[in-house]
Amino acid sequence: MLERYDVVICGAGLAGLTLARQLKLAMKELSVLLLDRQTRPLPAGAFKVGESTNEVAAHYFSEVLQLADYLEGNHLRKLGLRYFFGGGRVPFEHRPEFGLSQFPPVYTYQLDRGILENDLRMFNLDAGIEVIEGCFVDDIELSRHQQPHCVRFLRKGGTLTQSVQGRWVIDAMGRRCFLRKKLGLARKGSGRFSAAWFRIQGRIDVADFVQPAETSWHDRVPGRNRYYSTVHLMGDGYWVWLIPLSSGCTSIGIVTDERIHHFSQYNTVDRAYRWLEEHEPAVFSEITLKAPVDFLLMRNYSYESTQVLSEQRWACVGEAGFFSDPFYSPGSDQIGFANSLTTEAIRLDMAGNLTPEIIEHADWFCLSYNEFVTEIIHSGYPFFGNALVMGMKLIWDFAAGWAFSGPLIFNSLVLNTDRAAEIRKTGSFLSLSSRIQGLFVDWAEKTPNRASFDFIDYLTIPFLKDLRLRNLKVGKTQGELIEDHVASINTMEELAIVLFTLALEDTMPHLLGSIRQAEWLNAWGISLDPAKWESDRLFFPRSGPRDLGPIEKQIRGLIQFKQ
Repeated sequence: MLERYDVVICGAGLAGLTLARQLKLAMKELSVLLLDRQTRPLPAGAFKVGESTNEVAAHYFSEVLQLADYLEGNHLRKLGLRYFFGGGRVPFEHRPEFGLSQFPPVYTYQLDRGILENDLRMFNLDAGIEVIEGCFVDDIELSRHQQPHCVRFLRKGGTLTQSVQGRWVIDAMGRRCFLRKKLGLARKGSGRFSAAWFRIQGRIDVADFVQPAETSWHDRVPGRNRYYSTVHLMGDGYWVWLIPLSSGCTSIGIVTDERIHHFSQYNTVDRAYRWLEEHEPAVFSEITLKAPVDFLLMRNYSYESTQVLSEQRWACVGEAGFFSDPFYSPGSDQIGFANSLTTEAIRLDMAGNLTPEIIEHADWFCLSYNEFVTEIIHSGYPFFGNALVMGMKLIWDFAAGWAFSGPLIFNSLVLNTDRAAEIRKTGSFLSLSSRIQGLFVDWAEKTPNRASFDFIDYLTIPFLKDLRLRNLKVGKTQGELIEDHVASINTMEELAIVLFTLALEDTMPHLLGSIRQAEWLNAWGISLDPAKWESDRLFFPRSGPRDLGPIEKQIRGLIQFKQ
């Protein structure tokens, strides 16, 4: 063991392991030390939350970390995110479904965390990264100047404290949040969202919840492939996940807004089973005679920090800095962003080119992205069981993720502030997003539930499929990125107006006439409060009129209004 390293990473979970690999791929001569409390072999299966990846994380793992062949050979390809609404008291085949029928291009994966983290430790050792297992980080002493930081740790079963120095020190110790607590960087979170999860040996497949005679339901997704989705069973204030794992287990999780479903209702194995029996009886009937392999809890899981990256050469990655919500599986996306920004900061520092401005922007991005994702997820919990409103929100949120998060990692815009700033000048999305998220909340409160759907295969929606393919491409020129950003802003503006009109038809159809008479609307002024239309300048659009027909036809073709 050396006494001094370029980078000392405290914690060898998913964030620390992937950061170490990324650093070594980017800078072969960099000396990197990983310290971790656990020793191999790590538990097989989902001993941690975070098995499901989306497009951003899958690109990070497969391309940035060069693990594409490994993922294909050792983990399950994912059939997107899938949602069943209405709560468990409805016959399963009658629950509105939102998901995919076919595996799409741009693959995503279900990660078996135990297998992945065992293998990443081996890969890192092979790459020349030092790993000390079975040790407890006792303290991190940060230098205020150019002197190296000092990390003190105890080996398992030992009594003598050892120490190493690092030019950079990274806190990747998860919810221990060592630097966050030591430096007083905690920012109060929502404090009301909690979860319990466990693994069941064998396949728990929603196809088994529906009788074979219901052929039209089964034929919607050929080959019983719903199993390969990250399944969300939705009810007001909660969702239950079902995630298949390559180890042969199925991960099952209960996640709730405690204002509606208190943590005490499911915080033991017996209580969790009883809770499922009441709220998702189809799941309960499949597992009632099966004991869980493990059982884990996480109360008040969302939290934030005031800083995660410093020009003093320290960073907090993964859950050491913040955690949003597992609903859209954003955790690995955020690891990819934070690790990439940290790697770039270390690269610039080693070359003598790191500036406070670069650190400030990277820190701002990580914190603001987490805050944005947390807010759009948490606002929906009260109406998770509402198929119409949640179905439209999912279309909006998916489109936004592909259009504005995708290019950040697929074309490395997160690392190039000048290019990203030039693109943002052509149109801002955040204020429009805030307006439409408020619309969903109001719509859910006012809806008479006159409309719903049976099944939405979201990548058969032409504008959504086109937006995904266009934005999840690598190697674009700056001109192409600007052109696609403008096209995405226009698409989201049109979608916002269509969704507003639909919400108005559902909740206040008598006001549709005044909206139809307008040649064009200001999407940034929409709401379901007619008293604010004038002050919000709803009838004073920012852009010229365009044909809403294609998107409106595609959206209206998805739903049916009751007579």
